[in-house]
Amino acid sequence: MAASTISRTRTGCWACRARRVKCDETHPVCRRCARNNRSCGYGLRLTWLEESIAKGICHGRMGVWSKNGQKKGETDPLDLVKSVWCSTPSPHRRWMFLHTSVHDVERFCVGYQGSKNHRIWPKDLWQLSISPAISTKPVTCQSQSTDDSTLLAFFETVICSSSTLVDNAQSNPYRYLILPMAFDSEGIYHAALAISANTLRLSESRYHVPALKHHHRALLYLQSLLGRGSWTDREMIEILGLVLMICWFEISDNSRPSWVTHLDGLQNVMSARKKQCQQALSWHSQELLGFFDRYFAFHLVLARTAFRWTNPQTQPCLSSIPLCPSSPDTIDPYMGFSHSLLLLINRIADVAWAESDVDAQTVYGLKDSLEMLHQTPPDGDVDSHSSMTIAEANRLGAMLLLYEICSSSKFTPSFPSFAPEDKNTCVRQILDLIQAHKNNIMRTAVLPLWPLFLAGCCAPSDDERVAVLQLFDELEGIRRFGNITPAREVIETVWRHRDLTKTDLANDIRVEKATRFEWEHAMVTLGGWKLALT
Repeated sequence: MAASTISRTRTGCWACRARRVKCDETHPVCRRCARNNRSCGYGLRLTWLEESIAKGICHGRMGVWSKNGQKKGETDPLDLVKSVWCSTPSPHRRWMFLHTSVHDVERFCVGYQGSKNHRIWPKDLWQLSISPAISTKPVTCQSQSTDDSTLLAFFETVICSSSTLVDNAQSNPYRYLILPMAFDSEGIYHAALAISANTLRLSESRYHVPALKHHHRALLYLQSLLGRGSWTDREMIEILGLVLMICWFEISDNSRPSWVTHLDGLQNVMSARKKQCQQALSWHSQELLGFFDRYFAFHLVLARTAFRWTNPQTQPCLSSIPLCPSSPDTIDPYMGFSHSLLLLINRIADVAWAESDVDAQTVYGLKDSLEMLHQTPPDGDVDSHSSMTIAEANRLGAMLLLYEICSSSKFTPSFPSFAPEDKNTCVRQILDLIQAHKNNIMRTAVLPLWPLFLAGCCAPSDDERVAVLQLFDELEGIRRFGNITPAREVIETVWRHRDLTKTDLANDIRVEKATRFEWEHAMVTLGGWKLALT
């Protein structure tokens, strides 16, 4: 008697495959989905390595088990992240950015076979090509390299999805506000590809040249826009979006000091637009302008805690920005902490840069406000524990900054309640918090880099220094963020200078510092760095 064969298929609809039930593969809607009134589709789905690692699942064929019960090719996901961030296309293959539905593929694919088997792909998959009718680049863009599709896919799938704590239309401005502008603006299109290439450059050096090329084209487009002299409201918003993206690129490119210039330019364009705008704005324009204000305020406030902000026209503009929404204590998915905490950090920076002595009531009021602050998770956050951890780390970072300012020799008033042991305890709390939840908080771009940087600069002993270096080793191993390495170098420079001034050679190498913080002096020593901790 012939053994019965069990037929299995891997070409069923996505709904049936997700429910692990047999699909009759009827097109366009299978009978089971039609009967249960479910959404049915057979389209291609791309899964990036980072998505699988973030979900804690195997990627591709890594989870396949052999017949003898042993798992094939066990690999540590962290090693995979260190080795590659994006699969490199082979030279003989034709790659494309799929931003279409299956119906678009059926319509425009060359070689589509509408046979009784309902086959969409040709027999040779690599002969598939897309008609120029569904090009994803702006109509004004004249040149496109073979890597552009991969870079655009990486920007949408990896960078946009991890730029905020919550990935939805209300919380992710990069995906739902900036990305649509890239398909309509040649400058923003090249800026997005430059950011993708610059991120991939951290793991593959061959992306260094594409990053520079796209960055150069974005700057040329910005120069052409600014050269017009007068702009429509739409062009002003395009300029703001392009300046923001270029500022983002400079920060990701080892935190180049030119990001400060672009941030100043962003504020100047916003001020000019507010003066000339007379007509009512659409919902999309209002959301964009609100995000530009938040971006400017977020970067300005944290920059003021790292170095002296030399533009006198920028600081007064912060008070006019509508930072506080209806719930100021709600964690902002883009910043990683609440608007209330951002305003408190700005007030602490005011204390640091005050020309005259600050009264004790102001300092104690800031301390009480930080201790009483209770931040709440954002709406739609399925992992509220991670967002609360990041927000708490930033709150502790603000407290540590206040301790550091009040313990400085340049701070005339003395505050008995600000003991050195309190500052050391705050450093340990930050390090313990990040160390305990690092697996969750390191998968997003909303890293608590700012409190980690402050804890590293204020580390009281070698034990804390070792913990800081271990955390930076893991952050650098991700090869995703370009300002991690400069932050580590500044911290190590602070340590070297502090250790050197404790030796017998202190009188020979000590110089007068016109800086407010130890880390600011380290940036000056390194050549005038302007470190971005966002």
